[in-house]
Amino acid sequence: MLSNSSNWLKDAIFGKSQNNQTTVYRNILNLLPNPACLIDMSNNVIVCSNADFNKMSAYAVNELSEIKADILFDLEKVNLAAPAELFSIDLVRRNKLVINGYSWKYLLDDKGYLVVLVFVSEQQYIEQQHSWQDRLFGIMLDLLRLIDLESLEVAFQTAITRIGTFFDTPHVYIYQSRSEYPELVLAIRGGNETIFPPTLPIHEISTENSTMIWTPGHRVQSEIQKTARVGNLAYVGTTLLGPSKGASAILVIAHEKKQPTKNLSAVLDVFGSTLSAVMQYFILVGTLRHRIIEQEFKIAVQNDILNHVQEGILVVQRDLKIWTINPSAEILLGYQAKEVVGLLLENILIGPESLSPLLESSRNEFISHRLGIVHIHRRNGDAMPVEMRISPVEQDGQISALLIFLRDVSENEEIRMRAQQLEHRAVLGEFTAVFAHEVRNPINNISMGLQILSRALTADPKQKDMVDRMLGDCDRLTHQMEAVLAYSKPFDPKYENVDIGLLVQKVVDRWKPRMIRVGVKDYVQKPEQLPIVLADPRLLEQVFVNLIGNAVEAMTSQNTGTLAVHIQIIKQIASHPQIEVKIIDSGPGIPEDVRGRIFEPFVTTKKTGTGLGLAISKRIVTAHRGNITVESYPGGGTVFTVFLPIKQGEETDGNYSSDR
Repeated sequence: MLSNSSNWLKDAIFGKSQNNQTTVYRNILNLLPNPACLIDMSNNVIVCSNADFNKMSAYAVNELSEIKADILFDLEKVNLAAPAELFSIDLVRRNKLVINGYSWKYLLDDKGYLVVLVFVSEQQYIEQQHSWQDRLFGIMLDLLRLIDLESLEVAFQTAITRIGTFFDTPHVYIYQSRSEYPELVLAIRGGNETIFPPTLPIHEISTENSTMIWTPGHRVQSEIQKTARVGNLAYVGTTLLGPSKGASAILVIAHEKKQPTKNLSAVLDVFGSTLSAVMQYFILVGTLRHRIIEQEFKIAVQNDILNHVQEGILVVQRDLKIWTINPSAEILLGYQAKEVVGLLLENILIGPESLSPLLESSRNEFISHRLGIVHIHRRNGDAMPVEMRISPVEQDGQISALLIFLRDVSENEEIRMRAQQLEHRAVLGEFTAVFAHEVRNPINNISMGLQILSRALTADPKQKDMVDRMLGDCDRLTHQMEAVLAYSKPFDPKYENVDIGLLVQKVVDRWKPRMIRVGVKDYVQKPEQLPIVLADPRLLEQVFVNLIGNAVEAMTSQNTGTLAVHIQIIKQIASHPQIEVKIIDSGPGIPEDVRGRIFEPFVTTKKTGTGLGLAISKRIVTAHRGNITVESYPGGGTVFTVFLPIKQGEETDGNYSSDR
């Protein structure tokens, strides 16, 4: 850079002859490290210039001598500037591009006609002042912080804004490849308008050099450079983004006026490497997030399966410590999962002696085992039958865990035993029916003989009374045999639409004369309209006749009482509404020792009852897909409740079908 004194320059020039002065001027200017020229302010001409100035202005030596100096500089600004002090001034190049910069003015004569201008571009001045390094480090820190943003698109948009500020240009763009199209798409841009096309051919990222700089006068090598030449740009720089062998984006930087700095290529390399790392980070994070979502979905599905599967599942680690158990296993074993996690399996699952060697076999030999039905002990010590199997979990060729499946078969065992009992009972019932049928005829014969004998013993009251008692026993045996035959005989329901309210009311009305005689009051409570049920009216009538008859008979000995019938719609079972019929009496109640077996055959509280009425009623209600229950309070009355399903398709909000 020139010193503040120009005396040495004056002495060097004016100490020579006039003919050699121009040559001397040029040689001295060539010694300066920056572009410089000598201007004759009085004639508005450029006397001479050094090689750096010729290159920057894009004029040849002979061309500069033929143009006016004010074409290149604002001479008024030069006149106003103080000698040897830095001032800002623009240089207009041959292609009319303007280079912003700074200059120092040196006077070679006392009148100020001969002026030496030493010019430096704005970018060069900033570089010489080292402030560009601070700006570069600042933008690098900003680019490295892009990974904190929510998406790659936002990161790229922020990056080109900062890069555009660094280069003082709105022409910063990022083209990205799209898998569905063999082309590059303009994804991010710095300004509202662009001179570059919206798409580029995919071979733009297949160049040998990852970073390229183009300036006017050089051969174009890509569509981007061709567009820059057509748009009369001062320069355009491109760098590939992505792995060296798998680049998928291009960063483009261009300027309309300013020339590129000498380190533009290196800066673009740094920016490109940083943005490539950011892009790889977001791609990796996106992949990891996708995998996390997949894993979370799989875990959610597995947890849902574990939580809702009916089998009890114990997950055991290789050291045979429990990792977790599902809710079904909690119910089976009587433990909560948090109580057993980390405990040895042998302390929780108390099972057959063969369990331990089978666990060792599965853990060491990758073998699954089915133990069949075995008995295990719950937390409270109760034994229960379960179907058990062991399955190893393999991961990377190693056993990582063991799955122990427990299926409760106690209900199946109960069903099997119940089926066996029913089978035995069916055989017994069939035998009883045959026996009753065979015995009824002899009883009838005996009864007829006793009737004849009773009439013949009219004169002997004592003998006649004994025969009459025997005749009564025959009648009771006949009634009992008929009840047995009725219970054992299969019935075939004839289903039709039935209004339960009308049917029950009819049965109550039939019993009213008897209730009046024994002092029983009746109350019937029911909705005005009830949905219909699909049932056999004769069989249901038999059920309610039996229940109401039993209630009235239970209150007969008291010569007073109350019979209440309550009918309503219930929805305790979702999507299966039912009609509930409660028959309540104020009689003495059912003894506790009989109450639990009241619906079993031959169980009765009556001295003359057969014990089959309620059993038959139970069969009828069950055949209609309903249920019957009893509640009794000794000394406080009895409640029989009949549940019958409403016909499918019937409304339960008061708008009932009219098909009766």
